[in-house]
Amino acid sequence: MNISNIDANKLVALVLDQNWHKECEIIQNHKYRDGSEVKVLIKYPNEHQDTFLRYSKGHKQCYFWDVYGNDFNTVELAILALSKAPIPMNYRKSEYPVKFNL
Repeated sequence: MNISNIDANKLVALVLDQNWHKECEIIQNHKYRDGSEVKVLIKYPNEHQDTFLRYSKGHKQCYFWDVYGNDFNTVELAILALSKAPIPMNYRKSEYPVKFNL
């Protein structure tokens, strides 16, 4: 495969196709208040509290949103992680209603 023929903008648009993906921010060289630093972080902004993407390495290995985020090291790995992430808990519920048919 010749990767020079790949349009990066189209590929990212295809991989990050949910409305909430567009609201997320990929932040480079972020410093926490405690002085620790990460290379690449994914943030979902919210008026009440921002949340950051993390990965659980425990028995339920999965992505989740928390007050602190993991370092994804590169923007490319962050895009891949975001494409696999669940919808943030603080996403505007009116745009993503849950319906039950009983």
